Amino acid sequence: MIRANSSLSDTKIHSSHNLLIRFILGGTTLIVSISAYFSYQAARKITLEDLRGKAFLEVQKGVGEIEEWLHVRKVEVQTLAHTSTIRSLDWSVAEPYLKSEVERINEFFFFQIVSPDGLFSNTKVGRSNKNIKDRDYFQKALAGKSNISDPFISRSTGIPLIAIATPIWSNSPTNDSPIGVFHGNVKVDHIAKVVNSLRYGKNSYAFALNSQGEAIVHPDSTLMSTVEKPAPSLLKIPDRNLTAIAQQMVNKQQGIQLMEIDGTKKYIAYLSLREANWSVALVIPRQNIESRLQFLDFIALIVGGLTVTMITVLWWVQAFEQAQLKKSKATADSANRAKSEFLANMSHELRTPLNGILGCAQILLRSKGLLESEQYHVNIIEQCGSHLLTLINDILDLSKIEARKLELHHQDVHFPSFLQGIGEICQIRAEQKGILFVYEPAINLPNGVHVDVKRLRQVLLNMLGNAIKFTDEGKVSFKVEVIDQLSADEQTVKYRIHFSVEDTGIGITPSELAKIFLPFEQVGEKKRQTEGTGLGLAITRQLVQMMGGDIHVKSQIGQGSTFWFEIAIAEAREWVQSAMVASKGQIIGFEGSPRTILMVDDRWENRTVITNLLQPLGFNVVEASNGQEGLEKAIALKPDLVITDLLMPEMDGFELIQHLRHTPDIQNIKIIVSSASVFETDQNRSLEAGGDAFLSKPIQVDELLHQLEFHLNLAWIYQQSQSEQQRINSSTTTRNSPSDKLISPSPDVLRELVILASKGNFNAILKLADQLEETDTNFAPFANQLRQLARQFDEDLILNFLTQYGVETT
Repeated sequence: MIRANSSLSDTKIHSSHNLLIRFILGGTTLIVSISAYFSYQAARKITLEDLRGKAFLEVQKGVGEIEEWLHVRKVEVQTLAHTSTIRSLDWSVAEPYLKSEVERINEFFFFQIVSPDGLFSNTKVGRSNKNIKDRDYFQKALAGKSNISDPFISRSTGIPLIAIATPIWSNSPTNDSPIGVFHGNVKVDHIAKVVNSLRYGKNSYAFALNSQGEAIVHPDSTLMSTVEKPAPSLLKIPDRNLTAIAQQMVNKQQGIQLMEIDGTKKYIAYLSLREANWSVALVIPRQNIESRLQFLDFIALIVGGLTVTMITVLWWVQAFEQAQLKKSKATADSANRAKSEFLANMSHELRTPLNGILGCAQILLRSKGLLESEQYHVNIIEQCGSHLLTLINDILDLSKIEARKLELHHQDVHFPSFLQGIGEICQIRAEQKGILFVYEPAINLPNGVHVDVKRLRQVLLNMLGNAIKFTDEGKVSFKVEVIDQLSADEQTVKYRIHFSVEDTGIGITPSELAKIFLPFEQVGEKKRQTEGTGLGLAITRQLVQMMGGDIHVKSQIGQGSTFWFEIAIAEAREWVQSAMVASKGQIIGFEGSPRTILMVDDRWENRTVITNLLQPLGFNVVEASNGQEGLEKAIALKPDLVITDLLMPEMDGFELIQHLRHTPDIQNIKIIVSSASVFETDQNRSLEAGGDAFLSKPIQVDELLHQLEFHLNLAWIYQQSQSEQQRINSSTTTRNSPSDKLISPSPDVLRELVILASKGNFNAILKLADQLEETDTNFAPFANQLRQLARQFDEDLILNFLTQYGVETT
């Protein structure tokens, strides 16, 4: 009896336990099933939105193609309207020219010139007595606005056409009204071809409406205009749904909706154009989109059945997988963000102070007040700063090499001076460590070579830098010699040149030799490894391989190492001409009136470098700390050239360029983009947005001046040598007769010039010279001579020049 009672109790307990399990499983299944249902509904909705979005993309593709075609035609019409032939309004002169343009472009039906009273002549009918004064596109163009008309039936040809009209402006600055209208007429055929090509499955079709809701293109011919019968507006047809869509299209709205059209449910995707006041719509049967959801519905049914039996396991598996996916995605996103932030921060945070260091060094090198010894040390600062910039670029260069995006850029250079400059940098490092540095160039080295100076310098400095770093006593030897003269064409001679770096340092073990050229591998003592990035030799070897050679090494522990490579380098016989600019001397100004430069950068040190470089040369430099401020100053001042950074607060450089290019009074201003960005996409985007040139930071003064010379068409004035100054003084003092003297201003003006020269106020002298020339052209020779002397920043020269006109200079 006791055993029975015990067994019963066990059964009740077991039954209760199973009941609890079934209740938990049942409840869990019910809850999960409900959740799965709502999840399915959400997934279905998202999938449907994605399918609708793909259908809408078809309309966007068609609209984009039409927009591009119309834009090109509009630019062609505007370009022709600005020619002197069209501005003459002489049809006898313009007719043969326009007929040839119709044949050349092969997109226009005819070109037409219209006088302000509406009378016109075109390349189809010649001169016409008909009048188009009532045409809307003519009235808009005569009011000064280029526009694209709705399609219309031509009065001269009877063919449906589209007019692309633009005003014709006079060359006279006093005439602020158009002197006529020029337009090119195109058939609707191209528009119809694009619209009719839009499809999204079986029985879908597209149509286009004009600004009045009338069909430009439609598969239903009863809705299209003919010579005898105008097209009915879809805004007034019985189909309410289609009328509602037409109204939204006329109101330049866009979207995709499901509604009943032609007696069945259909999706209609519609989008308006920017170039013309038209809209394009694509009508898609409902099943073309939603039939793709049937597979999703079938899968949902299977999953729902499996959920009843396997919900618990699946829930845990799904939860686990989702957690792992989120973790993996978070890790990948974090790595990508870290990489992007690293590149961006390295580019700007390190290049920005370097821009200040190198910029100030270049400013000091242009100063007349430095002693020769001080100039030498400033030159070393500039060279070491450039080398530091090269080291910063190591990591970026490695990624470019591996992606095969790094290219060599050759230029002519004086080879002995190039090698001597590298030797001077390494000599300083060796002296700091108390070791000997020996540079041994061969006597038969070519004077001029054609090579990528930046990359060869990078290779040699990496090799020499490693040798000095791992040498504590003894010496480092740098040898350059010609191995062979290679056969080449009649105009080019190539030399095979051997470069070697030998040291008496700690040496490299055989096991370490096998991996020293791998990225991020560093050998030797730990304290020495912290001195570099571990990328120098990896980059060095790949650069040498790009130059057509390979780097080799031999080493013994405790005795030292030798690195060497051989590459073929072309001789540059014209290197002297490349150095002619430098031989002219230091630039101290430019001929002509002052030019205004707008410098836009959010970093004050970057603006200061440009200002201090250009102001002494006679430029008027205006600064702005962000794109918005730069745009406002550009509109107000209308500068000759803008130098802008890319990454700035409020308005970045890309937006600034776009605004400048779309502002009428300043849209043709020259724009130089200067940025520390290392991404080639940013450089390409800046040029595509409308920039004229790109300067990488830190800015090199020679490249900056070269760009200014090119884009502003400048003629530089160079500092004259002492012998040339003496020749000017001699020439000035020997002019004794009044006939030899230039026409001078009044004594009061001469006395004012003496005062300004005595104070060293050369900018004021330049302004006064400009005022004299504007007041009376007879003073132009005097003003020009005065400007040349002022730009040499020597008050004695100016005072000697003024004494010949009888003015006191004491």
